[in-house]
This record gives sequence, C-alpha cells and structure tokens, in this order.
Amino acid sequence: MIPKINGLGRSFAGVAAYCLHDAPEPDNRRPETSERVGWADTRNLATFRPERAARLMAATAKAAPDLKRLAGVARGGRKLAKPVLHYSLSWAQDETPDKREMNRAVDRSLEALGLEGHEALIVAHEDTRHPHVHVIANRVDPETGKAATLGNSKLRLSRWAEGYEREQGRIRCERRVRNNERRRAGLEVPRPTGDRPRHWARVRREGMQPGRARRTRKPRREDQVDVAAWRHGEAEAWDTVADGRQSSFRHLETRARKEWAELHKRQEEMRQRLDRESRTVLGRLRIWRTERSLRELAGAIRGREDLIAGWREDLNRYHRDERAELGKAHGERAQEIERGWRKFYRNRLVEAERRAWSVRETMREREREQTRERERARTITRIVVPRPPRPRGPERDRGGFER
Repeated sequence: MIPKINGLGRSFAGVAAYCLHDAPEPDNRRPETSERVGWADTRNLATFRPERAARLMAATAKAAPDLKRLAGVARGGRKLAKPVLHYSLSWAQDETPDKREMNRAVDRSLEALGLEGHEALIVAHEDTRHPHVHVIANRVDPETGKAATLGNSKLRLSRWAEGYEREQGRIRCERRVRNNERRRAGLEVPRPTGDRPRHWARVRREGMQPGRARRTRKPRREDQVDVAAWRHGEAEAWDTVADGRQSSFRHLETRARKEWAELHKRQEEMRQRLDRESRTVLGRLRIWRTERSLRELAGAIRGREDLIAGWREDLNRYHRDERAELGKAHGERAQEIERGWRKFYRNRLVEAERRAWSVRETMREREREQTRERERARTITRIVVPRPPRPRGPERDRGGFER
C-alpha cells in the first residue's frame, strides 16, 4: 500500500475532471472519454452521481461562513483558500483488491486523516498495472463549516499504511517500517540521498523548470513592425532560452545532488561518531570538553541517558540548520538562473522588435520608391523635336529669287 498526497487545491471541478476522464495528452488537454475510470463512489454527499459531487462540495466550501453561524462556531481566522484535498491509494501489481476492499481502505484512510465525516469523491482507475484509487476530499466540515487540520498528514497515512499491510499479513515496504520505528523512538529520519530539499522542491513547483509552458506574446508596437519577422526572432529567442535554461538547471541539479550526498555522508559520520563516543567514558569526556559545561561533567562520567539524548538533539538541530541553509542556497541559485534567462529573453525580444521595425521600414521605403517610379512613369510626356523653319527668298530651291 502506497498512499500519496497530491496536494491541496482550490477547484473541485478541475481535479474531478482529471479523475473522471482519461489522462490529458499534448494534443488533447481536456479529453471527454472515460475509458480508464473503473468505478466511482461518494461519501457524505446527497448524490451518487460523480459529475454532481464536485459542484456540491464546492457549494459546501462556499457556504462555510453560514455553516459556522448555524452551528454556533466563532467565525475567526482567515478564509480557507484551498479546500480541496487530493490523494491516492495504490496497491502492488500482484494484488487484486475488489471494490469493497478499496472502499474499506478509503474509509480507513479518511479516518486516519480525521475526515471521516467530510464529503469525498472516490474514483478508481484501471490505466496502470497496479490498482489504485483517487480520493477528492472536502476539508470543510458539512456540519460545522470548520476546516480540517491536516498537520502531519503524510505521517498519519504512513502509519495507517503500515497497519494496513500488517492486517494483510505481508509487509511490502520495509523502509517505511524502519522510519516509523525511528519516529516512535524520537529519532530523526534521514532523507535519502536522491531526495531534493524542500527549498528545491518549492523552486521547481513555482514554475522554474525547463519545460514550462510557453506564453503567447505580441510586439509592443504591433502596427509599426513586421509581424512575421518579429515572430521569427521571438521563436529563435525562445529556443535559445529553453535550451540554455535546461542546460543550466541540469548543471545545477547535478551539483546539488553531489553536495547533498556529501552533506548526508558527513552528517551520518557525525552521528555514528557521537554514538561511538557516548559508549565510553573517555569519549563522553571529549564531548563534554567541547561543551565546556561543568554542570554536565558528572553526568558525562556516569553516562546519563538524558544528557546523551540532549547531545543527540543538539546534533540533529545543527544538522537541520545545515540542510535548510544548503536548500536555501540551491533555491536562490535556481532563482538567479531563472532571472538571468528571463532578462536574456526580454533583451532578445527587444532586439527582435528592433529588427522587425527595420524590416518594416525597409519594406515601406521600397514601397515608396516603387510608388515614386510609377508616378514618374505617368508624368513623362513625349518630346517633339521642332522642325527647322522653311527657307525663303534666295535660299529657297538652292538659290535664286522667287519668280
């Protein structure tokens, strides 16, 4: 069992359209077919029709202030901006749960999140080799209008998934069991080397990734430039920026992976060293010497458990600060890369508009020249050479006088 929280959202209609239809494709972003949908069900809703469930949940979220007033709940706090919770439950490929078993798992997961009385839409998909269901839950309580608190929701689902696998009689995720045991013991669960820090995930989520969507742009002086030439220049600028951004982020990701691997290795060595030193009196005295606390000298010699636990907590706090600082540095570097390429793109757009303006002026000058040539051709008249005057007197007929 693998529960996955896809995130919080604002639109019930958007996530319902995604779950109740086939997966979008590049040439068809909003498909109308529903071949991958196996079945759909609802919870705490006055309808069994999935296409109406999204509208009812949106109406409940919108009526939260009225529900609070009717229930006598104080209307304090900010307005709930994201009432939609979307998560999925996935089984292994060799498992074949029926609809009843899937519904039972969904109900237990809602109870683990504290949403057993909330409205929900359940959609089962059959487009993958592993069975899975999508759950769209309304955070607003339909009775009181209060928003559910989803703190540590991933940990709640992780503990529930472990219990679910124990009920099935087979543990499929040993790593989850180990992590939950460390959490129950009050120890920190180290991040795997390949996982990105929170700052890096936020940077990628905010749209600073190489393959983001291209926006429709127009020149600032559309009536004064050659639009075809400007579009050609803009396409060249976008291709250059897309390739450069992708290369920059690839280098940054490679560097970040290396730095995070080194940090995790160094922190793990420090934890192991602390465990080794805390087992002997001489090692505890070395740790105490760095602390410089006479009050802890006797406890260090005796090996008090609370003192050693405090040392571990201080080390974990120091490690958390180190990870936060490194993640923040990577995030700032990603933002610098994005700002640099945006500036480069804007400069290339200005240059493309300047070239398109010169092309337009060249074409206009050529048109004016052709117009002047046509007008000049119309005004040219036929030049008639005047005849010489007819001679008179003796000059007529080659001499002699007229008779």
